[in-house]
Order: sequence, then C-alpha cells, then structure tokens
Amino acid sequence: MLSGLRMKIISDFLGEMKRQSERSRCLHFEHGSRCTEHISAHSIQNSGQLTEISENGHVYKINGHFSTLKKTGGKPAPKKIGRNDASTFLGFCGTHDTQLFRPIDTIPLKPTYEQVALYAYRSLCREYFVKENAVRTLENLKGHEALTKEKSEFLEAALKGFGIGFEGLIHHKRHYDNAISNGKFHEFKYTVFIAHSRQDLAFSGVLYPHFDFLGRQLQDLGVEGVPLDLITFFSAPAEEGWAIGIAWHESSDRYCREFLRSLATHVYEGASLDDAILRFVFSCCENHAIRMSWWDGLKEKSQSSILERVRFMTSLECGYDPRHLCVVLEGIAKWEFGHVLSSD
Repeated sequence: MLSGLRMKIISDFLGEMKRQSERSRCLHFEHGSRCTEHISAHSIQNSGQLTEISENGHVYKINGHFSTLKKTGGKPAPKKIGRNDASTFLGFCGTHDTQLFRPIDTIPLKPTYEQVALYAYRSLCREYFVKENAVRTLENLKGHEALTKEKSEFLEAALKGFGIGFEGLIHHKRHYDNAISNGKFHEFKYTVFIAHSRQDLAFSGVLYPHFDFLGRQLQDLGVEGVPLDLITFFSAPAEEGWAIGIAWHESSDRYCREFLRSLATHVYEGASLDDAILRFVFSCCENHAIRMSWWDGLKEKSQSSILERVRFMTSLECGYDPRHLCVVLEGIAKWEFGHVLSSD
C-alpha cells in the first residue's frame, strides 16, 4: 500500500492537474479575441467512433484518478464513463473546432492528406494541452510540504523532463500550424491500416519515438536544445470498417519513417500486426475509449497485462524498457486488417 505522505502528494498532484485541465483556451492557429466560447472538444471523434463503441451511451476509460489509485494501491483501473465525457479537453473554441475539423467529423477517413493532417493536428493539440497542464502543475507543487529531499529532487527531474517534452510540442505545433493554415497538407506523411472487424478500441496520441519495434534506440529523449521527431497516431471511422493511422510532419521524417520500417520488419519476421499495434497503443498512449463488453470479455490475465502496461507507461518511476514494443499483450486483439494505405 502507498504511504500516507505519498498518497497526499498524489492527491494534491491530481487536484492541481484537475484545476489546470479546467483552464480553457483555444489552440487553433488563428486563436484570438473571438475565441470566447471554449468547449469540451473531443480528441477522439464522438459521432463516428465513440458512438460506435459505446454501449448504453457509455465506454470504459483506463482511470488513474486518486480515488481509484487509493483503492488499488496505485494501479490504474477501467472506469465506466458517458461517451460525451470521453476524451474531452478544453482546448478549442466552438467555432474553430466545428470549422476546422468538419472534414474528419462528418466524412469517414478515405484517407486524404487533409484528413490525415487534421487527425494529426487534433492529436497534437490535445497532447499540447495536457503537457502544458502537467508543467504548470509540477511548477506549482515545488516546495510541497510533504516532499522529502529525495522526492523534491525527483519532482525537479520530472519537471525538467516534462519541460523538454513541452518545448518540443511548441516546436512541432509551429510546423503544424503553418502547414494547415496554408493548406500544405502534403507535408504530412502517413500509414493507415484498415480493419474490417468490429471496432472495440478508440484512441489518439503522440510520441517521440525512442525505441522501435525491434528494441533499437532511435532518439535520445534527454538531449536539450535538439528538436525530437514526433509521430501522431489515431483511430478513425473509414469508408469500409475502421482505421488506425500513424502520421507525422515531414520535418520529423527521419525517425518516424524508421519507426514504421521497424514495424514492417517486426511483422515480416513473424510478429502479429494485431499484437504489435495493441501493444503500441497501450504502451504509448493514455487517451483511450474502450468498448465495455470487449473489456469484460477478456480473460483476467489479459486485463491485468494491459493495466500493467498502462501503469508502466504512465509511471514516472518505471524507467525505460528498450523492448517495450517487442513483447507482451500477445493474442488479445482479434482485428482483421484488410489493407494498408500509405502516403509513399
């Protein structure tokens, strides 16, 4: 069980995170004085995806709230939430959210370059919102009365890491803002996997590729002053079935392309594409919505493996595992991929 002091730190941290998450702003590239009506924008499409996987209007979310951590001894757990509350963030005004994302909110993924760019932009903006909140939260917790010297040093290190990550997002958002505002959608590269099975999982996220699907290091995440390549990933309704998209701006081409090559090699050498993508999603993303009957139908061992993977991914104390995309979570996903579409 967690100690009382540690639980107080976690409680105060989550409380501060909640306060920051309720601080609305519009991240649209033309934000300004007319952005007055900030909304709970969906980072995972509501009408085409959350409606599809919801049951009686609800989905599961892997939850790390204080009350859950207290009950489980610090482990995340699934929580039933209404689909209208899933994946929302106060990062856009109503006008900009509606106008900008109409080509993906009203039309299935074909994909076009514009659609891919908009899915990538929405993923980036949601991560920007979350990381900015995290940096502000950690800054506000410096000097917390319950922090020991060791924990204070740990918090400083975490703040430095989040700060580097957020500075990188500022850098990449400039590229995304410029490309999308000028209609340069072809600057985005992508690979899209089309599945014809039932969709049970929806997600949206970004990643600085660190280790690839073969366990090789791509980038050193601790280097300051050097922009890291950034990749985005998302699920989407497709014209036939549903899709998993992996996309990046051309400025991140070097390591993002190598990351995709390693996935292709991994599968060519005998790995299951279903396993690899499920492992990738739960190892590198905390923004999920899950069909409840799918989760409830999993074996307890499979559920525990997923939750442990999420805990490893979200914990600041777990460190790095070079092979985190190579093994675990085998045999859980039962997707039927029909074909792959690529910008190349």
